[in-house]
Amino acid sequence: MAYKFWTYTPEQIKETYNWECYVFLIAVFVSLTNQFHKWSHTYFGLPKWITLLQDYHLILPRKHHRIHHVAPHETYFCITTGWLNYPLEKLGFWTTCEYYIEKLTGHKPREDDFKWAQKKD
Repeated sequence: MAYKFWTYTPEQIKETYNWECYVFLIAVFVSLTNQFHKWSHTYFGLPKWITLLQDYHLILPRKHHRIHHVAPHETYFCITTGWLNYPLEKLGFWTTCEYYIEKLTGHKPREDDFKWAQKKD
């Protein structure tokens, strides 16, 4: 992106600017989401400022994310802040998505969750 901004003409930059910014922000926020999720699995050794962000629900709190890891693992899939978990659960968003995915693909959700752990011959 920086290379393009350095080498493109002002007209070319104007044409691609919105797309370039979109891709850049997606990359940043996907990276942050992965880091927040990792921290929600970390119970010891996190800096105080991270635990404060978790306590104030600015990033995904450990206690909140723990709900997702209770069998049958069918709820609370939002892993950036967790803010949308409760409303989406109340709306039946995830169960509706799973229903349509199963109808379209024929695959049941979580049917093969432990397939990776089976011993291979």
